[in-house]
Amino acid sequence: MGEPSDQARVTLPKIMHDAGYNCCSSASAFLNILNQLGVTSAESGEIIREDDVAQAIGMMARTHIEDGSAWNQVTDLQEHKQTWDIEIFASTLVELQPHLDWNKVIEKLDYPEFSINDTKGLEIILSSFKKAVKDQQQFPLHVFWGHWNNINGQFNFLRRIVQAPPDIFNINDYPVQKVLSTDDFATSNANLKSMSGMLTANPWNSVELIEAMIKMADTDLFEEVRQLFERASKQTPEVMCLGLAQVQKPWNPLHQEIVNRLVLMFLTGHSSSTPVLTRLWQVNSNLFVEGCLEMYKKDAMTISRILDIAQDLKILNPLLAVQPFSFSIDLAALASRREYLNLEKWLQDNIIEFGDSFVHDCLEFLSQKIAMEVTRENNGNLQSVKLTGDVFAIFLRILSNSSMSPANSELFKEINNTSIHVYPRLLNSSSTDGNAPDQTFTADVEEEANSYYERVYRQEIGIEDFIKLLQRFKHSKEKRENQIFSCMVHNLFDEYQFFPKYPQRELTITSVIFGSLIQYQLVIYEALGIALRYVLNALRSPSDSKMFNFGVQALLQFQSRLPEWPQYCSHLLQITQLQQAHPEIVQSVRSTLALNANKSSSTTLTATPAITSPTTISISINNEQSTSKAVNNSSSTDVNSNIKPASEQNNKIIDRPAFTALNLDTLLAADKVDYEVPSEAIQDKILFIINNVAQSNLETKVAEMKDILKESHYRWFANYLVVKRASIEPNYHQLYLQFLESLESQSLCRHVLHESFANIRVLLNSEKTVQSSSERSLLKNLGSWLGGMTLAKNKPIKHKNIAFKELLIEGYDNNRLIVAIPFVCKVLEQASKSKVFKPPNPWLMAILKLLVELYQYADLKLNLKFEIEVLCKSLEIELKDIEPTTIIKDRPPKELATNQTDKLAQEFDKWPISKLPPQPSQVPVPSTPTSHSSLPLMDEPITNLGQFITINPNIPGVFANQGLRKLVHMAIDRAIREIITPVVERSVTIAGISTRELIIKDFAMEPNEEKMRNAAHLMVQNLAGSLALVTCKEPLRISMATHLRTLLLQNGFSEQSISEQAILVIVADNLDLACTFIEKAAMDKAVPEIDESLASSFSNRKKHRERTGQPYYDMSVYSGISRYMSTLPEPLRLKPNGLLPQQLRVYEDFSRIPRLSNQAAEIYNDRNVRSGMLRGQDFGIGHPYNPTEMPFDSPQVQMPITAHQSLEKFGQYLSELDKAISKSPHASWASLPPNHDIRLLVKEIPLLATQSFNRDETALHFSQKVVQLLYKNDSNLSREVYVTLLEKLCEISYKVNKEVTAWLIYADDERKFIVPVVVALIKAGLINASDQDTQLAKLIENGRPTVIDFTTKLIRECALRDPPCAKRSDFVDSLDALTRLTQRGKAPEAVIQLLEDLRPRVNREVLNKEVENMGLRDQLTYFFVEWVRVYQHSASNEKTYATFIIQLQQQGVLKGEEISSMFFRVCTEMSVDHYLKQKATIQATPVVAYQAIDAFSKLIVLLVKYHSDPEGINNNVAKINYLTKILSIIVLVLAQAHEQRRQQFNQKPFFRLFSSLLNDLNSYEQQLQPIYFQILTALSNNTFHTLQPLFFPGFTFAWLSLISHRLFMPKLLLAENQKGWPAFHKLLLCLFKFLVPFLRNVEMIDTTRLLYKGTLRVLLVLLHDFPEFLCDYHFSFCDVIPPSCIQLRNLILSAFPRNMRLPDPFTPNLKVDLLPEISQSPRVLSDYASALVANNLKNDIDNYLKSRSPISFPSDLKQKLMLDSNNQPEILSTGSKYNVPVINALVLYVGIQAISQLHNKSNQGSNTLTHSAPMDIFQQLLIDLDSEGRYLFLSAIANQLRYPNSHTHYFSCILLYLFAEGNQEVIKEQVTRVLLERLIVNRPHPWGLLITFIELIKNPRYNFWSHSFTRCAADIERLFDSVSR
Repeated sequence: MGEPSDQARVTLPKIMHDAGYNCCSSASAFLNILNQLGVTSAESGEIIREDDVAQAIGMMARTHIEDGSAWNQVTDLQEHKQTWDIEIFASTLVELQPHLDWNKVIEKLDYPEFSINDTKGLEIILSSFKKAVKDQQQFPLHVFWGHWNNINGQFNFLRRIVQAPPDIFNINDYPVQKVLSTDDFATSNANLKSMSGMLTANPWNSVELIEAMIKMADTDLFEEVRQLFERASKQTPEVMCLGLAQVQKPWNPLHQEIVNRLVLMFLTGHSSSTPVLTRLWQVNSNLFVEGCLEMYKKDAMTISRILDIAQDLKILNPLLAVQPFSFSIDLAALASRREYLNLEKWLQDNIIEFGDSFVHDCLEFLSQKIAMEVTRENNGNLQSVKLTGDVFAIFLRILSNSSMSPANSELFKEINNTSIHVYPRLLNSSSTDGNAPDQTFTADVEEEANSYYERVYRQEIGIEDFIKLLQRFKHSKEKRENQIFSCMVHNLFDEYQFFPKYPQRELTITSVIFGSLIQYQLVIYEALGIALRYVLNALRSPSDSKMFNFGVQALLQFQSRLPEWPQYCSHLLQITQLQQAHPEIVQSVRSTLALNANKSSSTTLTATPAITSPTTISISINNEQSTSKAVNNSSSTDVNSNIKPASEQNNKIIDRPAFTALNLDTLLAADKVDYEVPSEAIQDKILFIINNVAQSNLETKVAEMKDILKESHYRWFANYLVVKRASIEPNYHQLYLQFLESLESQSLCRHVLHESFANIRVLLNSEKTVQSSSERSLLKNLGSWLGGMTLAKNKPIKHKNIAFKELLIEGYDNNRLIVAIPFVCKVLEQASKSKVFKPPNPWLMAILKLLVELYQYADLKLNLKFEIEVLCKSLEIELKDIEPTTIIKDRPPKELATNQTDKLAQEFDKWPISKLPPQPSQVPVPSTPTSHSSLPLMDEPITNLGQFITINPNIPGVFANQGLRKLVHMAIDRAIREIITPVVERSVTIAGISTRELIIKDFAMEPNEEKMRNAAHLMVQNLAGSLALVTCKEPLRISMATHLRTLLLQNGFSEQSISEQAILVIVADNLDLACTFIEKAAMDKAVPEIDESLASSFSNRKKHRERTGQPYYDMSVYSGISRYMSTLPEPLRLKPNGLLPQQLRVYEDFSRIPRLSNQAAEIYNDRNVRSGMLRGQDFGIGHPYNPTEMPFDSPQVQMPITAHQSLEKFGQYLSELDKAISKSPHASWASLPPNHDIRLLVKEIPLLATQSFNRDETALHFSQKVVQLLYKNDSNLSREVYVTLLEKLCEISYKVNKEVTAWLIYADDERKFIVPVVVALIKAGLINASDQDTQLAKLIENGRPTVIDFTTKLIRECALRDPPCAKRSDFVDSLDALTRLTQRGKAPEAVIQLLEDLRPRVNREVLNKEVENMGLRDQLTYFFVEWVRVYQHSASNEKTYATFIIQLQQQGVLKGEEISSMFFRVCTEMSVDHYLKQKATIQATPVVAYQAIDAFSKLIVLLVKYHSDPEGINNNVAKINYLTKILSIIVLVLAQAHEQRRQQFNQKPFFRLFSSLLNDLNSYEQQLQPIYFQILTALSNNTFHTLQPLFFPGFTFAWLSLISHRLFMPKLLLAENQKGWPAFHKLLLCLFKFLVPFLRNVEMIDTTRLLYKGTLRVLLVLLHDFPEFLCDYHFSFCDVIPPSCIQLRNLILSAFPRNMRLPDPFTPNLKVDLLPEISQSPRVLSDYASALVANNLKNDIDNYLKSRSPISFPSDLKQKLMLDSNNQPEILSTGSKYNVPVINALVLYVGIQAISQLHNKSNQGSNTLTHSAPMDIFQQLLIDLDSEGRYLFLSAIANQLRYPNSHTHYFSCILLYLFAEGNQEVIKEQVTRVLLERLIVNRPHPWGLLITFIELIKNPRYNFWSHSFTRCAADIERLFDSVSR
């Protein structure tokens, strides 16, 4: 018969599996198995094959643990085996089957069922081979490297290898290719050397193993392989990184991903980086380089790290050869900076080797560095390592000497020009110039260059010779002399920053040299631009500084070259200091510009300037390095040598001041005194004298000043006196003038007068003065000061200095009378103190007559008229008695005069010289000026205008004539032609300048020129059109009326038949039509103008985009705005790729503004088409034109009355009103009957204004007269009547309301300071008290007595009268100013009395009323409301807050216990009520609702910050007590609300208050640092502990959020020396105690469950961040947590110190008693002994532990652990009859004492755990207690099973001992229950608990599995099985 098949035959593994473990119990037993197969002896033959043996070994490896078969059902008495005996198996097989090849046996393990499930199975396979070959061969590990059919079996085997402990598998015992060896760590530090042994012994230290495992990722085992490698990468990243790197390619994705991540990790930084990277470079340099490139690609800043690695590994040169060049160039640049590399040689070598491609990469690199540097300045964040100027200079120098393609050459030029803005010190000249200021020079060149400067400073050589020397060196053919020249220029520029420290003589020499460099063209290109900028910056320094003198001297040297740079000249003219100190230079500059203008006007537009340069000189006027303080902070400007013809710039260059009637003396300019700024010490002395001078000590202070003040200080002192004193302190003018006169120095007086004139001129010509009342106040003060210095002392003001009449006329012409009239009046007021210049002085009267003419005919505003009236009153002359001049009336209109003059000049030029011109009367004067070429031709009428003209059909009389439409057409046509040119020119010029400046700034980073062009068009068209519209309206109205009137007369209408009213109606109907025509003309002209203005910007963007793809930066603009760009908020900040859509919308919105009517656009466009001059975009926006029609719809409607008629009637009404008031002088407005004449007249006057043709103007005239009458009448009735009348006039016209309110509040006129009138106006609402307060505060600061007196009376009248008409909060600024005045000792007695009356008001009320008085409460409410207003104000700052708190103190609010307590209570209640009311409304937002609460929080913190101890003993203690008091008041309010509202109590406002308080305290932590911990403690102990949930359940959730707040819990727990731990411990105990009743119930409601989750989260945070806190207080926490809360208790018991590393409890054969930590006692901060003090239990325990007496103590102990059976309420509340805290305390206390005894005994040589007094107590309790008590007792023991320490070890042993020695099954079951119930919940599990349970179930000593309770039910059995695994 043949052999049976494999399936049918009986095999060795089948027989062994059926027989079980006992088949290997002995050699005879296994021989029996073999006999069944026919093997009886060694001669039996080859019966058993290698695959049988392999499968038998695999079966044993798989089944070494009993699998539930009948193996343990033995029939004989032999001992039952627990597993296979490998030695019997192997030795018997070797003996009986010697033919077996055991290497082949291992190969045959590749069968389908092969699998290794644990380390024991691996050990069986290895042992089988080892026993079989008897250690003569090594295990054939290589079998597992190859490809297997059973890939799962192969993977399981290899996985067990890498997880096996060293005693089972040691990789060093096998011949494999090692990943690492100890030699790789030979040069490492001690730590790495000690770690090397562990790494080399790691199972992964095999390249073959790693290769075999990683290739399995290509199979279905991807996830298992990935997890295995991820775990290994975390444990031994060194081995994994190098092992994966040594595997031959190709690599799968997982391989690539892991190795890339590991390489980046070591490159970034790791403790083992050096040895790993060294080895990596050796085994796989390509991977190393790829890692470097990847890291650099992600973050270019890592180039520094890469360089450090390269230098450490000495591989810099190979890395520098890496491509792409962008990486190697950056690395080389940084290496050069650190002096690791000769950059010049490296660049030259690479240029030779790689040519133009390397040059291009270098240029791209430099371009990127410039762009990134600009971005860094903008955003403040670094994107790459900054390139230093030295390195940049090397690149430029090497590249400039290299040949390159045209494209690279163009790019090089752009980089060269742009780099000067990023690297201002670079100053690189062109390659032909030969000087590179940033280049390095040899020592001998430096020495020789410096020697020349030393010689010129020692005057050994003259400056002229020095300049000639420079010229010779510059043009020399010798390289050394060129280098010396470069070094000398470089040093001079480099020293610029130190020029202010130079001595005066040396600085003068330097300034001449500096200017000569420019004059003699020794510097050109960018260097010339920088030199010019330095001079300009110097000139912007203060006029008394060294640098200003330096700038002047340098400017004088190259003054002859100024015509080359007209824009530079324009910037010089804007420097105020230069105009004041050196008017002759300014005059010369102006002459230069005028000469340029004349030359350019005689040449064509294409003429070339006289001097040009091949490149552009770019001077950044306001760059980030500039230290100038120029008045005109313009943006960056380019001064180009390729300038435009002056004809195009003439109007823009010469900045003509508005007033030319004021000039400065030039005498001071020729002064030979060397003026200087005094030292700080002298300045302090001078300022001290000025601050303290008074009438009483004038002589003393004058003497002191004479000793200190030197003549060289006069200029500084004069400037200080005028600017800092006279201009802002008019109240002390007389004192300062006396002081000045007492100094008896004519020179000083001249300087003061000069400074006065200079500052007056600046203020007169400043645009800000026109717009700002504060600036006008300064000017008026200086006017009084000037008059006091001159007229009051009988000294004239010379006509050459100020021509007053011309000044007023210029003010009239330039619409600046608002500036001129108050100034002139203030100067002339001082004439009242003069004997010479009082009326009828002719000079004075001439000026007064002109002022009267302006008063009567110039349509002045009320405030200007009052100025003139006040002047007349001070001069004691009546206004009506002064005869006005006719200067203004007789002057022709300015535009007309100018146009006529220009036209006459043009006509004169047409006549030949041989002929006389015609007489002026014969020359026809055209009605319009010559049109600009870009405007429509106006030589013919607008023919299609007639169809759109509107004629009201209701106009009666002769105006019904059909020919009227034609006349109106002609009138409109003439009016338009008359004004269109000047209006359009002015509008387009202003709009163009504004648009250009804004567009260039906003689009500085925009690369798309089309987007920029569209935005510019939209903006300039709207600006020009709107400006033209508002400019032309009034002139057009007048001109149309004039022309229409003239045409009517010329066409047969008589003067009597012409109705003025009808003309005005026709004009009004057609005015908008004419205006829109002019508006359209301005819009069309603006487009080509702005295109021309921005042409260069468009071109630059287009070139940049075509040349490179880098972000665009307009450096000429960017350098000026970059200094403040980073401070802008994100929405306003420029972005590298241009404007964002939301930013661009600002410009797009211009297109949405309705502009023209269809009619005007149609007329205008039709005319342009016919003229052939239609330009720009056609705006046909469809908005129908609806002119406002007058009410002529029916004959019954009353015709509007003329202005003259309305004024006549108004005069009659006022006369009647005055008579009616005089008849009832003592009546009041309220007492007048409804039909009283006064009431009827008050109704008629506003109606009269509404009937006028121009309602607004008429109402304004009426209101002006009413205001005059209001201030002239004294009776109460008259005031009430005129205030009511004024109120009604303001109601009918917004314009009137605005003008009247502005004058009443802001006009600086002392005649309006009449208290009853102002009070009446405040009551009527015409004056806002807060606005009036702000204005009065500014005037008080100027020290004006009348204002101070008025303010004092006003506040008293408004705030202290009953009832008050205004709140004290309405005068907070004035009271603040008055308080400061009082503190300086300069306040009148009335002010002091007012403040006193205000301060004790609250205190007096307290004495007379109860604390709860509503009046007091209202006042305190007002104070809090005022604080909320101050807090919310956007301009409020720390100073404002401090001022308010001072006022609170002055008001007495914070003084006295009762008032302050009431105040804080009111604040709390109002804050909460405000929240509740706001939340009740639907529209309210959280921000609004919480405003009052946030304000109160801020107030509390500020009060604490500024609080001080009244007794001056200890401010810190006082602050803490103060805060504690405030908090207690808040708690009381909360308690009251909680009690009253119960279910409706809202915790949110109180939570917000406390959380805001924590945030505000944190913001002031630095200021409150000494007491910050005490503040937190006060919050914890006094506030949060009081508010605990047991007392305030409605506040529970807020309370939990507060105690876990990020600004409270961490700061309290991180306090020094753990001082905050007890406080937070108390809070947590409060939380647990509150939770206990809810947690006893298994079913929790939603709110309880939510609170429990919150508690768990807090504990998790503590477990993660503060585990030591939980460790130290674990006992007290577990003491209050109910037994049912297992997971909560586990969280606390799982905590272990952060510096401890827990051993793995599942480690086989873990020796717990040998752990070093196991002998250390843990720190227990809980008070565990106090619970034993009751019933004297502690003493009884101590006695028994010492002497084991009395013997009955353990038996009696049970009763002491129980609660009193009579105390049923306590038993019910705790849920147990046992005293759980006593049980817990007993267990811990006895355990600690036992550990101490064991420690002592171990030192004596004995260690008895079992037979001891503590064990007696424990065992007796275990026996005596019932199930409940025993459970509580065992739980108390389990509570000590924590991290490795002596307590854990002791109680673990106790628990195991009690289990082993327990004589009752129920005891062992309960022990198991206590342990098991803590393990079956979710993690974490305490380490000690795991150790104890593992020991219990694993150690055979305890026979755990033999107990019936482990198998009492199937579920229990499965549970134990799962836990045991």
